[in-house]
Amino acid sequence: QSFTRQTSYRELKQTMLGAELTLRSRQPESVHQEIWGALIAYNLVRLEMAKAVLEARVEPTDLSFVLALRLIQGELIWAAGKAPGKLPAHLQRMRAKLQLAIVQKRRGRICPRVVKALPKRYTVRYLRKDLN
Repeated sequence: QSFTRQTSYRELKQTMLGAELTLRSRQPESVHQEIWGALIAYNLVRLEMAKAVLEARVEPTDLSFVLALRLIQGELIWAAGKAPGKLPAHLQRMRAKLQLAIVQKRRGRICPRVVKALPKRYTVRYLRKDLN
């Protein structure tokens, strides 16, 4: 659960907000509105991803959030100039396109995970033994 929350927070903060350090708004009401707008957009993207996952019959973690977000952004820009009656059919096509954002399973590690040795703080002199 904690990993899921942290991943969701990272997706919202880095992917959707563009890793900006601050919000663009200056007034408290505007900051509040900007945060709510980002949360609503995040939930709408997740909702469409969930519907696409159900149609594709795959795990929710198999769908890339970044690819889905970019696809949905592009589709919404396209849909802004179209007739409202065409939106339901367009949403179905968009969900079919979202299935293209399914990521392939990664293979396991080749080498085991290890802790990297820290460099020595001071240089160490080694004595050489004469082999004579």
